[in-house]
Amino acid sequence: MDPLSQPRADIDRLDRELVRLLAERLEAVRAIGSAKGRDPSAPLRDEERERALFAAWARAAEEHGVSSYFAGRVLREVLNWSRRDQERFLEPMKQGGPRAVRVGYQGVPASYSDLAAQKHFATRDVARLERIGYRGFAAVADALEAGEIDYALLPIENTIAGSIDEVYDLLGARRMTIVGEEVWSVEHCLLGLPGASTEDLRVVRSHPVALMQCTRFLEGLVGVRSESFHDTAGAAEAVARDGDRHVAAIASEEAAREYGLVVLRRDVANQPTNITRFLLLARERESFDPRRPALTSLTFALNHRHGALLECLKVFEANELNLTKLESRPRPEAAWEYQFYVDFQGHLDEPRVAAALEGLRAHVNHLQVLGSYPRRAEEGLELAGRARVPLEVAEPPTAAGVPAPGTAADGAKPAPTTPAGAACPAQKVNPNLKLVTRREGQADTIVDVSGVAVGGTRFVLALGPCAVENRAQVLAAAEMVKRCGAALMRGGAFKPRTSPYAFQGLGFEGLAYLREAGRAYELPIVTEVLHPEDVERVAEQADVLQIGARNMQNFALLKEVGRARRPVLLKRGMSATIEELLLAAEYVLAGGNQRVILCERGIRTFETATRNTFDVSAIPVLKSRTHLPVLADPSHAAGRRDLVVALSLAAAAAGADGLIVECHPNPSEALCDKDQALAAADVAELVARLGPVVAAVGRTL
Repeated sequence: MDPLSQPRADIDRLDRELVRLLAERLEAVRAIGSAKGRDPSAPLRDEERERALFAAWARAAEEHGVSSYFAGRVLREVLNWSRRDQERFLEPMKQGGPRAVRVGYQGVPASYSDLAAQKHFATRDVARLERIGYRGFAAVADALEAGEIDYALLPIENTIAGSIDEVYDLLGARRMTIVGEEVWSVEHCLLGLPGASTEDLRVVRSHPVALMQCTRFLEGLVGVRSESFHDTAGAAEAVARDGDRHVAAIASEEAAREYGLVVLRRDVANQPTNITRFLLLARERESFDPRRPALTSLTFALNHRHGALLECLKVFEANELNLTKLESRPRPEAAWEYQFYVDFQGHLDEPRVAAALEGLRAHVNHLQVLGSYPRRAEEGLELAGRARVPLEVAEPPTAAGVPAPGTAADGAKPAPTTPAGAACPAQKVNPNLKLVTRREGQADTIVDVSGVAVGGTRFVLALGPCAVENRAQVLAAAEMVKRCGAALMRGGAFKPRTSPYAFQGLGFEGLAYLREAGRAYELPIVTEVLHPEDVERVAEQADVLQIGARNMQNFALLKEVGRARRPVLLKRGMSATIEELLLAAEYVLAGGNQRVILCERGIRTFETATRNTFDVSAIPVLKSRTHLPVLADPSHAAGRRDLVVALSLAAAAAGADGLIVECHPNPSEALCDKDQALAAADVAELVARLGPVVAAVGRTL
């Protein structure tokens, strides 16, 4: 008897039971949604209830030996879908009940547009959904205007490719209005015929944008040429139709199932985060529940004159409207006039929105409202791993007494005022410090790291191993880091070592492991870059580029990270003065990168009791002299595990914005800096003891 047959039969039985229980839970969810629909005063979301659910799931998971993180991740998906499913009860009642709906999209079945349409209407109250594909965007708009379809779903922007200009032009020229939006997380796969392999390939087909997004993978296929196609799923359909094992397509996994292909390679895009935003268009405006967060889109035209756009932006600011999109396009019919497309948070029926529109009319020569519609921005942030809603459990399942991570929105208000909130008048200011120096009245800079605010009210913990040693080690470390409530994961793929015989890191292989672990546990990653020529490649996978102590005055490297589009963690050199650290930061800011985080990690003195001397006074000095956030690295300062917690408490009390601390699943087996790496129990103690200190200085963990 096959030893796998019985366990697989058990899994099939349990999976059926899981689906049955999900359906049963969804019935209860719909009962709640129905009640919310009948009571306009009822809140749509109970965040306290959600936090209690996460805590209960975490405790139950621990009791059954299941990872609380993955249990929480399952719950989050359940809650996301539950909220969406309840939306059907918030729609106005239609005479005659649910009706059949025709939606048009660009592409063929199983294209990303088709998949987004299915997702959007899965939780809308429709009797039957008919999806109709068209060759191009204009053809979809033509069909909508002609009444051949009820809705059009068109992509408007992508996190990699940017705005889709043709759709923007259609919005301003056609008689249609925006009534909804959808987001879809794109995962490009290499699809081929059954039995084919990457070694067989000679041609890879896909949409030009998809090919552009996968250039690094395609360049690694020797002797293979790229071939543009009108649609990703259309390319898959053509591969299946032609039956040539030497030809493959880049499309979705759903397209493989649709056309009888197999996935030869998953996740072949250059960037791991690839999200497309779609707009749902109709001929007439549709009403929706005012409790739902709304976006309003409009377009206006300006004459080409000094200050014209600024006057319009002041109108939005005066009415406290948050812009989420500003796009400009030339007007072909009027030379030197520009059409601006704006998205902002707010409903067309709100008084402040009406006031803003009235104010805009005084400054523009054309104004058109494109629509007010429910927004799905939060879902887009979650897909990108940048969710700002309270997703953490209320009581992390670590050692007893470990406090919960903060549930307040990161960066919602400025950090607590430091003891010295402006430049010290007794100290002469270096005129070369033009960008890093704190000016009078200047607020602290908050650096956004993939959704984590460094420098805000949250005391940020960046935990992880000194070095990435292998895949299993870094995944185990990520699980420990997430369980302890850290916001970021640190890890070294490239290790500058004093001895040429010491472990130098795994390089880009290690970076891939680190990125995989970060994505699996939704942790932005911090890693060191050593060479200017590596910056661009490392920045494609890392969320923060670390400049180590040995490279603080590597000016070529500082200039290169100044051009990068990733935050930079700049460590103080082991013999550097505070002024030299600030000048190094000035290099980065002068290069255009304003997202710099400073780090005090101890300096070299005559004392040998510790690896370095932790200069705790540097923290308040830096906070008084610069607006940049400041972290502390007690691990490299101490060089000893038993001192890390004490130095961490001192750093928090002195005003640091967070810590970067080394930890390891098995410190005794670490290939790098094992004496200073914390074990899981040590991290639990650190977090528990930090709680009162962090609270005393007005922050949250």
